[in-house]
This record gives sequence, C-alpha cells and structure tokens, in this order.
Amino acid sequence: MRKFWKSITARCHDGAECIHRLVQKKPFCYSVVQVFLLAFIMTLITDGFSRGSVFGPFVFLFTHPLIFTVNMMIIAIFLAPALLFRHRSFMYFLGCILWLAVGIIDFIILHNRVTPFNAHDFRMLDDAKGILFKYYNWFQVIGLLLLILLGVLLLVFAFMKFPKQTAPVQYRYALPLTLSIIFGCILLCIGSRKVGVMAKTFPNVADAYHDYGLPYCFILSITDSGIDKPKDYNQDRVKNLVDKLDPAKYASPTPSPTSGPDAKRPQKGDPSIVYIQLESFFDPKRIAGLSFPTDPIPNFTYLRKYYTSGLLGVPSISAGTSNTEFEVLTGMNMKDFGTGEYPYKTILKEMTCESVAYNLKERGYRTHAIHNNTATFYSRHIVYSNLGFDDFDPVELMENVERNELGWARDSVLYNEILTALDSTPGSDLVFTVSVQGHGKYPDEEILENNIDLIDLDDAYDDTTINGLKYYIAQLHEMDQLIARLTDEFSKRDEDIVLVLYGDHLPGFGFEESDLSQGSLLQTEYAIWTNFDMPVEHIDLEAYQLSAYLLGRLGMDNGLITKLHQRYLEFPDSEEQYLEQLTLLSYDMLYGEQFCWDGQSPLVRTNLVYGFHDIDLASLHAIYNASADNYYLQVFGAHFTEFSDIYINGKRYTDTIVVSDTELFLPAVALSDGDVISVAMPIDDETVMRESKPIVFRTGE
Repeated sequence: MRKFWKSITARCHDGAECIHRLVQKKPFCYSVVQVFLLAFIMTLITDGFSRGSVFGPFVFLFTHPLIFTVNMMIIAIFLAPALLFRHRSFMYFLGCILWLAVGIIDFIILHNRVTPFNAHDFRMLDDAKGILFKYYNWFQVIGLLLLILLGVLLLVFAFMKFPKQTAPVQYRYALPLTLSIIFGCILLCIGSRKVGVMAKTFPNVADAYHDYGLPYCFILSITDSGIDKPKDYNQDRVKNLVDKLDPAKYASPTPSPTSGPDAKRPQKGDPSIVYIQLESFFDPKRIAGLSFPTDPIPNFTYLRKYYTSGLLGVPSISAGTSNTEFEVLTGMNMKDFGTGEYPYKTILKEMTCESVAYNLKERGYRTHAIHNNTATFYSRHIVYSNLGFDDFDPVELMENVERNELGWARDSVLYNEILTALDSTPGSDLVFTVSVQGHGKYPDEEILENNIDLIDLDDAYDDTTINGLKYYIAQLHEMDQLIARLTDEFSKRDEDIVLVLYGDHLPGFGFEESDLSQGSLLQTEYAIWTNFDMPVEHIDLEAYQLSAYLLGRLGMDNGLITKLHQRYLEFPDSEEQYLEQLTLLSYDMLYGEQFCWDGQSPLVRTNLVYGFHDIDLASLHAIYNASADNYYLQVFGAHFTEFSDIYINGKRYTDTIVVSDTELFLPAVALSDGDVISVAMPIDDETVMRESKPIVFRTGE
C-alpha cells in the first residue's frame, strides 16, 4: 500500500511540475487551466445544490462524464470573458457568484415546490410577491435578503481588494483565446445535442435537471422558448392537414343504459359546461404505504366509479397550474414549448389562441372564467381575453371569502360564483373555474385541530411529511364537499349541465414513482358528470385531449385542434404522426403564418368584463375631526369585498378598512366640498376592475 501511495504522489508531483513548466513557457495555457478548473469546481458546487447532496455530483461525474463535461463547458463560457480584463480575478469571482446564486436559488425553490428553478421564473416575479409569505416565514425571508446582501458585499469587496494584472492585456492573444474557448464550448454543446448525448425536450423538467444537470437545463430555459419551427413547414403541408380533418363528428352522445346512476333524461341540446380545475388535487388513496379509515374524497370517488373518468396526464408536478390549464383550454401540448416555459407569461400575452372558449362561442355560448385567487396571477387578466372569455371573476370581486390556515381562499366560495355565472345568461354557458384551496407549501407542523386520520403509515414518511399530508388531505376533503353541493344543485335543474373535474398536478411532497400505487407522477384524475344520460367510459387521457374528448362526447367538433384530437382518439394510428401534426398546427397558429386560417386569424380578443355584480355606493357619512382638521369617512352600499378601496377624486386610498360587504371606513382623510367619492376594486393604481357610480361630497349635508 505504501508503494502504491508513493507512486501516486510521485505521478502527481511530476504532473504538477509539467504544468508549471508549461505555464512558464506558455502563459496563455495557464489562463485556459484557470477557466476550466474553476468551471469544474463550480459544476460540482451547482450540481450539489441541485441534488441537495455533497456526494451526488461526484457520482454524476463518474457515471455521466460526457454530460458533466457539457455542463462544465457551459459554465466555462461565462468565465472565459475574464481573460479580456486586467481585473481578471474579480471577473472570475463575478462569474462564480452568478452560478452560485443560480444553484442556491434552485435549492431553495426545489425545497418548497419540487419544480426546479428556470429562467422563465423571472417572469413570475410580479406574482411571487403575493405568495411569498405562503411559502416562507419572516425568518426565511430575512435570511434570504441577508444572503443577497452578503453576495453584493462580497462583489464590492472583491472589486476593491482583488489585484489587477500589472501588465496590460495582450488582446492579440487574449481575444482569439477567449473566442476559441467560447465558440469551442458552444460547438461542443450543440454537437452533444445533435448526437443525442443531451436531450432536446424534457417530458419532466424535474427529472431533466437530475439527468442532464442544472447549467444545461437552466441555459436551455433561456435560449429555448416557444415552439420550434417544424421541418418542411409550408403552406401546402398545413393546408393538406386541414383538408384531412373531416368535419364529421367522431363520437355520438346517444344515451345508453351504461349512463351514470343519477341521470334521468336524454340530452336536450347544447348543455352548459362547468370545468373545475382543482388545485393539487388527486386521489390520496394512490399514495403507497398510506390508508384511511374512511375515504377522504367520497364524492369524487363515486363520480370516478359511476361516470366517465380516468387518469389525466398533466405537464408538471407541484407547480405550473397555468400550464395544465393551458393544455385543457387550447388542446396544445406543453412539450412543444420551451423548457419550463409558461405560455401565459409569453406568447398568450400577445396573441389570441384557439381554445374551447372560442370554439363554444361559435355555437352561441357565453364564456365565463372564475378563479378564487388574484386576477393578475399568471397574467390571467390579460390572457383570458386572448382565450375568448367574456368575463372573469377573480377573488377580488368575491364576497364573503373564507381562507384556510395558509391564507388561501377556500373553494366553498366558488359554489355561488358558479351558479351566478350559469344564471347570468339565458342560453348555454361555459364556466371555466380554477380553484386554489389545495395550494402548498404544506406545513411541517400539525396546525389543524380536526384531521383526517392516517393509518398503516409506511416508515418512509417522517413527521413533517405526515403533518403536511394531514393538512393537505383535510383540504381535499373540503374541496370534495364542493363537488357534492354542485352535483346536488345541478341534479335539480332542468338545464342540461356537464361538470368536468380534474386535478392540475400532484402536490409538492417530493413523491417518487414508487410512492404511488397507481399511475405516474405526471397523472392526476378526471371525472365527467352530467345531469342527463351520457354513456360511461373509463379512459385515460392527456390534459390536451380532455376538451376535444368532451366535445366529441357531446356531438361537437368546433376547432381545428379539436378535430385533430377527435380523429386520433376515435381512430388511433401513429401517435408520432399525430403529435407532429399537433405541433404543426400549434406552431402555425401562434408563431407561423397562420396558413390554417388562410393567413389571418378569425379569433378576436374579447373585452373582458370583471365579476358579475355592479358595486353599489348608496351613501356617505363623514364625521369632522376639528382637532386634526380632517374627517372620518364611512361609505355604505353593496357588493364590497376585502379588496375594495375608496377613491377620492380618482386617488386610491389603500388604508381603506373593510367593515363588511356593505360598509367601508376611511380614517383621517381630508375632504373638501365637491370631492368625488367612489368605491373600486383595483388591479393596480392605474387600473380598476369595477367601480361604483360616484357620489359628490357636500360639507353642508
């Protein structure tokens, strides 16, 4: 053994001497060594944060050396420009700090939402402000701010203290060397994709970060956005596909004895359709090593057994609600889009898009969107206009909202909102509802007095996971009660109604495939209930197929993408060809020349109306405070909510106190004769969703 170690030591010493002599003769070689040595170290560090492991990066290095090398080359691209500066050490440090920040942020985000950090998350910063304290406590937020401050101070210190090169940079050597490193690394990365070492698309982003490394996936999320132009994209190819989509209906709604047990009559015509996308909802009985004395979601279980249902393939785990929503509404496949992309934050803020809402509007439907979270979350206040909705009812306009222990609105508020939407028009309605109650982050401690009992717990579940599961399952139980209330109400109505229920993704507990007794991590469940006869089928679907499948069952085929899905579902042949055709249509509609519509989209952006009720400002009561020369202002009316603010001469007063849904109070406000007072629900300081008729203040009244 001693001889072995002496031999190793001698070889290392000889290698070091060789490098030293080479550096003395060729200084630029030393620069290359610096760049790649730092890149190697930073790859180990960032990969360690991504995996939450000290030894994981070394296992990754030896089991996937080519993939590790590609990640190292990506970091080297960002370090190589340091060779062009006299303050080289600082530039190296700056590059390392930036990648260290990416690794730390990824670690923090993974710890809370399971989905890794990607460049598209920067588009979510405006949304993150509203939910920050639902994921982190004050100590964690302060710690994060101190960490950011420390990073800035380190950069300032490094800039001031790190030495500059005494000799000027010899650009005739440094520039070609830098460009050689950058372009050489880029070519290597591109080549690795061409030969299949690195993947081009990711079915599961979380798995991709594990399989292909943080640097590669993060950079891909920057460079990869939208849908890549299909090969041989041209007008003839698109028109040939459109011509093949036979307008005949592929499914029949003929009544059958196998209809649900509560159905009593045949379908009359075009029914009203109510979707409810249930936040983080799936059947907890699928969790291996966990069972219950009673079913926590008995109503959903009943619907899955006796009505059309199945597993539903969704595009994400733990987060990405809007991407499941996007697939269900448009029929497009998120796998065609960029890594970690949210179309609600990119293309759909600019373009209209074929959707189930636009398709049903062709049949005379009124289209309503409801969400018991804020209007701006995922830019829905913009996107829903581009998806064909006539109105949008967000939480700001909902009265008597109750909140759960984490501060999310309970889904019970959706009951009245859905019924109001259905009753708002005499004809058929599409009501697309997105719930929020089941949202995480789930608590580590037991915070509920009355929990659903868990029995036969597997030893793999620690106390924090068990406490989180108890809370989560309690939310599922309450969400399930909403299902019972709605089906009971719809059963009494003479109007034909379809209720479509599905979960947007699995909750963020870090489940692995082995933790599930049925289905995969990218599968929730769906159920379709009707108050009229409709044949029962049990079939697994993808989220992008759900709406086309439903319309087919109802005898409808509006929309080109709808027809494509229905043709495949009725006559399945080549899945590869089918998905290529879906990509072709999606690209043509959103990024191409719109050949499918003869070069001009027929879809016109709607003028979105917010909520279902006008704000009624009935009266004012102002009490003069002589000592402070101001007023205590009370306003009375109807349909006030927790988000209502008083406006005076167009100025918003954010210190408005909501006393009830009929009274608001504003302390210590200056008023003058003739001031115009109103009540509004704002999106921001410049934009309001609804505003009351004004009342003019008179000092003598």
